[in-house]
Amino acid sequence: MLNFEVTLEKLEENLTKDITWRKQELVNLQNEINSKFELNNQEVSFLIRGSIALIYAHWEGSVKSQLTSYIDFLNTLIEKNHLALEEYDDEILDLIFQPTIKILGHNTKEKRLKGITDFKQVYLNKNILKINSKDVIVTKSNLSYEVLTKLFQLFKIQTIDSIYKTFIETLLKDRNAIAHGEKKYTTVDASLKQKIEQNSTKTLKLINEIKNNILVKATTYKEI
Repeated sequence: MLNFEVTLEKLEENLTKDITWRKQELVNLQNEINSKFELNNQEVSFLIRGSIALIYAHWEGSVKSQLTSYIDFLNTLIEKNHLALEEYDDEILDLIFQPTIKILGHNTKEKRLKGITDFKQVYLNKNILKINSKDVIVTKSNLSYEVLTKLFQLFKIQTIDSIYKTFIETLLKDRNAIAHGEKKYTTVDASLKQKIEQNSTKTLKLINEIKNNILVKATTYKEI
């Protein structure tokens, strides 16, 4: 039998762990930049460009990790029969059924029969299929605001405010430029140092907001 409070606490614990280590690494990164800012421009430029790539990595990495934890939470509800089949959001049912629908469309009888068996299990509300996070969380290493919004719409989770769209798109654009070897941010000044500080601060703010939005959505399944 499912203990919903314990399951929800586990989700919150996993989300917090993900953010905590990322926060510490971004703090360490900022301290390193501050300690070397007065050194030669080439060395600091190298560090600055690397930091932009790292900040983006924590942005995309945290979103994917937090959504994976949320899917694990949903799969626990499914496994423990916390909800009847008709009580799931259509979006979630779509995620559950996708693999089976693909199997039913296969050209071999053996695989089609496997799909039919899966549907029978779902219909009888036994051994219901689970959501595969690898099939769902697809960013193609380009987590734009639009991609983020679509991912959150899959689960009816409130997305982050559109006022952050420009920041996210700029961070992605800068990361891509650096990753593709473009000559960018090779001249270092105080404004660039401030930009890195703001990138770190905003990224941490956004992933914390995502955590809160996930928990708000997760809580709605308590009384169903």
